[in-house]
Amino acid sequence: MRADTQADSLEVMMQKHQIYPCYRLALPPFEVKKRALKELKRGDILLLELERLSLVLLDDKGVNAEVMIEHHRALDRLRIVSLREQTRESISKKYQAVTVMLGEIPCKKLEVGHVIGAMDLDFGHLAIIAGQKKIAEGSLVNADGRIALQINEVLPSL
Repeated sequence: MRADTQADSLEVMMQKHQIYPCYRLALPPFEVKKRALKELKRGDILLLELERLSLVLLDDKGVNAEVMIEHHRALDRLRIVSLREQTRESISKKYQAVTVMLGEIPCKKLEVGHVIGAMDLDFGHLAIIAGQKKIAEGSLVNADGRIALQINEVLPSL
C-alpha cells in the first residue's frame, strides 16, 4: 500500500472514531416567534438581549457549559467558567428555540477552569438552527450598542 493511500485511510478511520466527545460552540439558545422565523429574510436584524457576549457548549440534551473567550498571543482559547445541565423547554407553541452555532469543538473533559484550544472564531459566519435544522446564516453586529444578529442568507425550506 502506498504511503499516501495509507495516510488517507488512517485519516478517514480517525474521523469515524472520535477520541473525545464533540460539543457545539454556540450563543445561548433563545426563542423567536415561529411566524417571524418563517418571514425571515436577508438583512433582518435580531436583537439578542445579551448584556455581554457569552458562549456555551451544547450537546443533544442541552447546555453543558458556559465558556469565556481568552486571547493568548495569536490564538483564541475557551475557558470553562461554569457547568450546568439544562434542557430548554419552549414556553409556548408560538415560539421556536433558536441556536446560533459557531462550530464544533472536541473536548476531553468538562470541568470548571479547563482550557480548550479553539479554532479561529469567526463571528461573521454563524449557522442559525431552529428545530435541529439549519435555517439561515448570519453574523454578529452592533446595533445601537447592543449585540445583534444580522441575517446574511436564508436557506430554502424543504
